[in-house]
Amino acid sequence: MIARTFHWTISLLFWMAFALILTGVLKKNRGSARVRSDGGVWFAPRWWFAYSWLFIMIRIATIGFSYLRAGLNQPLQFTTGVLIGIAVLGFVSTIPGTIVVKSEALEEVYWFWRNKKIRWTEIEEIDTEKRGSTVTVIGSGRRRIVFTNVYPDRPRFLHEIKRHCGNELPPDFPNQATSTNGAI
Repeated sequence: MIARTFHWTISLLFWMAFALILTGVLKKNRGSARVRSDGGVWFAPRWWFAYSWLFIMIRIATIGFSYLRAGLNQPLQFTTGVLIGIAVLGFVSTIPGTIVVKSEALEEVYWFWRNKKIRWTEIEEIDTEKRGSTVTVIGSGRRRIVFTNVYPDRPRFLHEIKRHCGNELPPDFPNQATSTNGAI
């Protein structure tokens, strides 16, 4: 009885986390960026989005581990467990990080991955979608920092790029001067 209740509780939490992930991906994040005391501006995904992503990956990893427990006596189950483990590692690396705008560089800070940093002088290309909410900043060495709808306050992000890059912006760069909450 307790095992069945535990199983259904974990299943319910899994589907709730899955619904939160879909909400976070499909719906625009209407939050605002945080300004730190050091002058940096932080664009972070909502906490429930990141933790839901992590919970789903832990749940899938436990399923993969149950396949691995079969051992080498059953090669198909063992292979399935290894493939699930590799997939989980791949998905954990896609958890969105925090984009930090500092006076010297644009940086994306990840939980489980190496951080990306593009100095303002190294920016080669800025790609903004006309109708979408994605902004891709490409630096030297083809390093990319991608601002998607998971992050809050796109107008503020565009303003910070404009402020740090000055006149070196592409002609089709959006002219959004105010934040969604009116403060910059």
